[in-house]
Formats: sequence, C-alpha cells, structure tokens
Amino acid sequence: MGKRQTTSKLARAVRNISTRTKIFAGVGFFIVLSYGLIFALPKQVAFHYSEADCTRQLTLFPGVMKQVGDSGFAAVFDDIVTVMGRPVASLKTCFVALKAPTQGSYIVRISPLAPLFTKHYAVNVEESRVASVSDFVGKTLPTTRPLTVQLDGTDAVFNYKFSVDDKTADCIPKGTTVQCDVEKLDLAQGQTYEGTLARYFKDTKVADLGGGTFTTLRALVLGAATASEGQTIYDKPIDLTFEYDKTLALAEAELKVKNGDAFEVVPSTTMVDGKKVVVVPKEPLARNAQFELIIQKAESVDGSAIPEPYKVTFGTSGGPKVTGINVGAISVPQNGSIVITLDQEIANVDQISKLVIVEGLAAQVTKSGASLVISYANAPRCGDFKITIKKGFESKAGIVQDADWVFNGRTVCHYTQTFGYSKHGRALTAWVFGSGSKTILYTGAIHGNEQGTKTLMNAWINELEANARSIPAGVQIVVVPVVNPDGVAANSRYNANTVDLNRNFDVSDWKKDIVTPANQPLPNGGGSAPNSEPETKALVAFTQALQPHLTMSYHSTASYAIGNGCGSSASLAATYSSLSGYRNMTGVSGAFAYEITGTYDDWICEKLGRQSVLIELSINGAEFSRNKAALWAMARS
Repeated sequence: MGKRQTTSKLARAVRNISTRTKIFAGVGFFIVLSYGLIFALPKQVAFHYSEADCTRQLTLFPGVMKQVGDSGFAAVFDDIVTVMGRPVASLKTCFVALKAPTQGSYIVRISPLAPLFTKHYAVNVEESRVASVSDFVGKTLPTTRPLTVQLDGTDAVFNYKFSVDDKTADCIPKGTTVQCDVEKLDLAQGQTYEGTLARYFKDTKVADLGGGTFTTLRALVLGAATASEGQTIYDKPIDLTFEYDKTLALAEAELKVKNGDAFEVVPSTTMVDGKKVVVVPKEPLARNAQFELIIQKAESVDGSAIPEPYKVTFGTSGGPKVTGINVGAISVPQNGSIVITLDQEIANVDQISKLVIVEGLAAQVTKSGASLVISYANAPRCGDFKITIKKGFESKAGIVQDADWVFNGRTVCHYTQTFGYSKHGRALTAWVFGSGSKTILYTGAIHGNEQGTKTLMNAWINELEANARSIPAGVQIVVVPVVNPDGVAANSRYNANTVDLNRNFDVSDWKKDIVTPANQPLPNGGGSAPNSEPETKALVAFTQALQPHLTMSYHSTASYAIGNGCGSSASLAATYSSLSGYRNMTGVSGAFAYEITGTYDDWICEKLGRQSVLIELSINGAEFSRNKAALWAMARS
C-alpha cells in the first residue's frame, strides 16, 4: 500500500508539470544525448593505408575547426557545402598520416573556438602491408623492366625502395603492388646480386622488408648479320638484318652514310621479325660508300637486352676492283703467271680479251674465281711491261667497274750463275746485272765469320735490281755475296778444311803455315798447296773467265780501303775512302798487325795484272747506307 501511494504521488507530480516545462526538458535531453553522440563519444575510423581514409561526418563551419594535440594524423574536411562562397559545413572528414603509422588506435581531437564542442575520432590503424620478397629472391630478373613486388593490400601511405649494393631505385605503388625502377640501377646482365626491399615514410626508412640473392637475365647474343665490322657489301640488299638468340619484343636502330668527314642519317625503318632486327632503307644503298649502323636498343620478349648500343661500320662496293697482284713492280720472273685479285667475281667474262690489255709480254688472260690470271713465257730480261684493266667489268650484282686500273712492271734484271761448290757441296753463286765487256766484280764473306759483308752484298744486289736502269751502258756487274759458304754456316773464318781462303791463292808469298789475326800459328792454314781448296779453285777460274776491270773484295772490321797496286787501284781506293769515310791505307806498311800472305787481291794483280780494292767495314754489319755512294762510284769507274 505504501508503494502504490508513492507511485501515485509521482504520477500526480508529472501531471502537474506544465507542457512548456516538458518541452524544455525533452529538448534538453535531446541536446545532452546529441552532445554525447557527437562530441563525447569517439567516432570510429578504419585506417586502410589509402591516400586518405575518410568517414561521413557533418561538421559545421569547418573553417573554424582546429586540431588539438599530436595524434600523428591530420584531419582534412571534404565534401564542403558553401553559402555565398563561404564554407558552412563539411559532410566528410578524412585522415592523413603525418608520421609513419603503426598498428593501433589513435584519438584525433577537433575543436571549434569553444573547447566544449571538441570532436573525438578513434583512428584504428591496421597492420602494415606485407611485401612478397619471394617475387625477386632466387628469381631471374630482366634489367630492362620494373621489378613488381606483390603487397597484401594497397598502400598509398608508405614509399618503397629497392637496393642493390650502394644503389637504390624508387618503387611506385600500383594497386596491390609496388613497381621498382630496376633499370636505373644499371645492373649488368647475366650476374648475381643481393637485393633488399625497404619501407619508407617520406624520406625516412621505416623497416627492411627482406631480401636475398637474385640473378639478372643474360644479354642478347648477336648471331648472323647482314653487315659485319669492316665488311664490304657487294650485292644490293633491300634490308639489313641482325639475328639474336631470342625472340625480340622491340628494337631501335639508325643507319647513317658518310659524307665528307661526318655521317648523315639515312631515312630507314626498323622492324622486329622474330629474332631479327630488320633495318629497311627507304632508298637503295649508295655504292662506293661508307655506312654506320647503330642498334640503339633491342629487347627480347622475356626482357633480355643488348648490353650496350651495337655499332658496325661497313661499305658498299662499286664494280669489280683490283685488291692485289702477286708480283712487285720489279724482279718479275721471265716465265710464269701474274695473278690479279679482284674484290669480287666478274660476270661478263666474254669481255676479258677486250678489257684486259697486256703490253710487253706475250700473254694469255683467263679467269679463276675472283682473279685474272696472265700466263706468259720467255719475257726479255729487265723488260718493261704494262697491264691495263679498262673499266667495264660487271659484278654478279650488275654493278659496273667505273675506272681503269694500270700496273707497270719490269722483269728480273739479273741472272744467277753457279760457278763452283764448297767442300761440303754448297753452291758458289754469282748475281749478274747488265751486259757489256767491262765487268765490275764484288765479293764478300771469303772469311765466314765476317757475315756483315754477306749482308752488304745482298743489300747491293737489291739496290742493283731496283735501279738497274742506273747501271752504265756496256758495264756488267757481278756480285758474289759468299765465297766461303761452309764458313758462313759455321760462323768460322776458315773453310771446312780449316784453311783461311784469303791465304790460299797462288802468289809469290804464299805460305802453307800462317798466323791467325791474333798472331797465333795456324799450321796448314794457307792450304796444302796454292789454290788447294775447292772454293779457291772455283773463284780463280771464275775470275779468270770474267777478266774484271775492277774487283771489290769486302772484309771487316778495320775500316780500311786498300788498293792492290795495279792499275788505278790507289785512286779508286782514295775515292772509296772519301765517299765512305774509311781510311785509305793503300801502300801503308804494317796496316795489319799480323802477317798476310797468299791473298785474293794480290793474286788479281800478280796473275791477272788487274786492279782491285779491298774494303774493311768498320763493323761486322751491312753498313749499306755508308757504302751506297761508293759502291755506285766503283760501278761507274
């Protein structure tokens, strides 16, 4: 009964409240409830690592709202309602990370001028995105394409970077992946590297996400090509192809032609045909021109690429062109074949007799591959000849030779004569130049260890062959480079019988037992008898047959010129001395510090009554330049 009375009193009290009071009370309750819902209770916001994570929220007069405290996030008002150009409300509030977010809940407070109306937001941050480093660890990657790493969700908050050694590449988020600009790392192809993926907030590293070794694809390998370095192209190609070992996805190339000292671009298109880079000039390639082709870029379907731009220079031919001949301008044999090599085969073989003219030789011309063969016989000694290939030959590609080719030559101007043999059967050979009754004889290496004289005589032979027209008319020049071939072979002063050949000649002072240049006795060094040695006998007979106007005998190394006392030998020795710089020792007693008997020069004077000059070189070497003028002076004496 007491409870029922209390309830009745409360009911009567409520009935006694006026309607106006009830309205104010209801409004007050609504305001308190609304405040609690709007300001006192935090608004829950899920942060998904989007560029800005937002929630629908009415905010009056956003322009006066200020953020209270440091939560690590910034509130940004969006969907603004304006009246007369002024913002009066915002329908959406978004949150942007100001520092690297980590998993957890963060309270963001926004207040107008009156702190009573502070709005609370609970920003709930998910766990950071997980990157799949297995997308590159242990894999083989191209160096020409971005590295794509999968994330377990989108991430517009963090930056990512991929590092190899001390080089770093930026990674750009794309959906649920990041794509790293590996090409900027300048990695070599076909190599193994250690790579690391890292997460950054702005420019600050937040965490290393993992890494490991990976391998780059090997570079493309060039195989067959239309043009190689330094090549001359003889046909008329409509394109230039370069084949690689993988199917290609793209290629860039440029063709240039040389104009003066510079290369100019040739209009052309570049195509990919399977494994081939195909460069097609818009016009046929110019002839007799130099080209440069650069493949600037070539990439296969799997991402392999050329390691660097490939450059090749090549040329195009004109018509058939002479590239070589098997003979020199002098010393051409009197019988044989002259082979003229062309850079390509000729097509109009029927024109050979008309276009190849040979003067001075009785010859027949035939074709052999890319060569013309001129066969001849019984050509005159030291005879001039001329070969002309007139323009007009065509290549198999139809390109016509546009200039004449001329060769002037001369047949050999000497002949050789074997006038005897050494103890061991080595030939004694003379080289004979010119013709006429007046003979100048030059001899060398009568002492086998004086090999500079042999070298000098061989140089003199080459000089005479090259300048045979300078030999005086009516003069015959005979050169015997080696009188003692067995001694030369053994590098010994003596012959195979240990005889000094220049002590073996049949003159009044011949001696059987002699002394060496060191004044040591040499029994039988002068031979068992005068002219006992085969080399001496042969030289005596040869000299007697020649009856030389002048004999020049060469030795080393006293640096002397000595006349033999017959004829004008003293004057000739003086001339040789002045031209060569050797001392003229003609008639000087004791010129040598050892006894000299049975010499070749004394035999020439005593037995033939003819003049000779003995030359002692200053070194055991050729000294051709020092002797050249004097050698010619003796030839003209």
